[in-house]
Amino acid sequence: MEKDGVFPHGIPENYACLVTGVGILPTALSLSKAFQKRSYENAIQMGIAGAYVSSGLSLGDIVEVKSDCLVEFLPWEPNTFFASGALPSQKNSKTLKTVKGATVLNCSSTEEIEGARGDVAQVETMEGAAFFAVCKEYNVKGVQIRAISNFATKYEKKEWKTEDALAKLREFILPILG
Repeated sequence: MEKDGVFPHGIPENYACLVTGVGILPTALSLSKAFQKRSYENAIQMGIAGAYVSSGLSLGDIVEVKSDCLVEFLPWEPNTFFASGALPSQKNSKTLKTVKGATVLNCSSTEEIEGARGDVAQVETMEGAAFFAVCKEYNVKGVQIRAISNFATKYEKKEWKTEDALAKLREFILPILG
């Protein structure tokens, strides 16, 4: 869904695309296999994310997740974040908001969970920390770009603005990739 939403006419020439699937384990396994087969200098993970209400973000915002953590794994310490690289090209004149991510096993389903996670991060992803960890392991500069499709609170998928978020992500990323 995210690949087709961002690249409806196919992947730009000279770029590879890997669809890992949803979640930490599929992302770690798929990306590790890809990096074992071929050496990469840069990788961009892109897709949708939920924003915590306390983040000040709006639906449709495009953000760069500068760091991500695994909030559901114990023991966890507040400053244990996986770090990112930098965009391989600065052709796009737009400046992105930078945020901290919380990689989760399940989307926030209550305001209480959203509040606790929102204390340490601005957005919720399901793959970001795995992406950064594998990039670090294989010495690849990894960048995570997300479009905010929903607020990470009560799980109401019918209220998500997925298509709108992916259209904004497409408008941002295609000029960068040329």
